[in-house]
Amino acid sequence: MDIVFNESFGNGLAGALQQPVVGLQLDLQVGDLGRLTGESTDFWQMKAQLEGTETATELAQTVQQGIGQLQAAIDRGDAIRVWWSDHPDDRLGFMWLCALMKDVSNQLTQVKVPLERATSGAPIVFQQLVSLGEWDGNAALVFLSTATDVPASERLALSEEWTQQVAENAPLRVTVNGHTLGVPVDFWDKLIAAEIRPNKSVIWTIGRVLGELPVGLPDWWVRGRLAVLRQS
Repeated sequence: MDIVFNESFGNGLAGALQQPVVGLQLDLQVGDLGRLTGESTDFWQMKAQLEGTETATELAQTVQQGIGQLQAAIDRGDAIRVWWSDHPDDRLGFMWLCALMKDVSNQLTQVKVPLERATSGAPIVFQQLVSLGEWDGNAALVFLSTATDVPASERLALSEEWTQQVAENAPLRVTVNGHTLGVPVDFWDKLIAAEIRPNKSVIWTIGRVLGELPVGLPDWWVRGRLAVLRQS
């Protein structure tokens, strides 16, 4: 079974591999991580309110369905292959998966996909990507040759890191020099506020923020911070 933590990338990868891929859009860079075990519903309520497309119950059910597919594969003894990057959603997802599989003998393989690339053709352009969602599934298949096993010792170490992230319960997480750090909820506010313009819509401002602050923030979360900033 292949698993990714970006739904868009998962859809593209499934087409390229011509087989199902579990795409868990967990948004782990934001909010209480206890939501994965059903200990908290605050995150789902916040996302549902800001995104406005599904209810909190529907969001939670979709994620739990994907987790259920993964758990069933693990219980069957299936090999698991995870695709991840340095985006905080992916790094945290990889930690979580290692915690889930630290006590099982299933083969766990990782494919780490870079968030930068040089385009083909002329002129050659160096691109820095926001998330795996910007990768074409077929283009990403080149990284299959870099797949490596995740041994029990590494699973254990990363599961301990996951436990620390859960215990810290930070409102927001960022990746700095390969380390995932918890930061205050207003960590990006000054940079977000700098993109606000008089008489411009929220949608315009969100697009501006995502373009000028290419760190892979969810658009619905930016919407929430804009609401806070406009009230201050």
